[in-house]
Amino acid sequence: MKPAGARALTMTADAYVVALASYSPLLTGPIGLYLPVYPAKGYSLTVPVADRSLAPSVSLTDDSAKVVISRLGDRLRFAGTAELSGYSTELNPVRCEAIARRAREMFPGAADYDRATYWTGLRPSTPSNVPLVGRTKFPNLFLNTGHGTLGWTLACGSGRALADIISGKTPEVDFRFT
Repeated sequence: MKPAGARALTMTADAYVVALASYSPLLTGPIGLYLPVYPAKGYSLTVPVADRSLAPSVSLTDDSAKVVISRLGDRLRFAGTAELSGYSTELNPVRCEAIARRAREMFPGAADYDRATYWTGLRPSTPSNVPLVGRTKFPNLFLNTGHGTLGWTLACGSGRALADIISGKTPEVDFRFT
């Protein structure tokens, strides 16, 4: 719904990029471009460091526990889990408690777990875990979505590769672009 007095605005460009993470299929579906990108809800807990000598100083990944731990100055962040619940961004207390319990087990005494703050967000996941970067069936519509848990990790490389593709250059990265 447009606000009262608002005018429709049409903008044109040589190229358009869909980079809306989990929401990309909601934009492209109505034009017949069905993307295999699904929202996987991830959780994190951030806690103040209580004892610097017990807290990790570098980022860690525990594959068996499915947890990533990051040091953010005087705070620790524990992130993990994936919940398939559509586009809901409501915190699930059971998931929050599970991450808090794992954090306490891994680094007892390192942080003030009673002052934890929780967050959840949607990770744009594809069935293969391979992002969708490149051209679509529309000549001037491109994709940069579906990066799952590696959005921040892959963002700059994907953006650079897509800029090359749009410019007609071969990307430096050896990857099968869409």
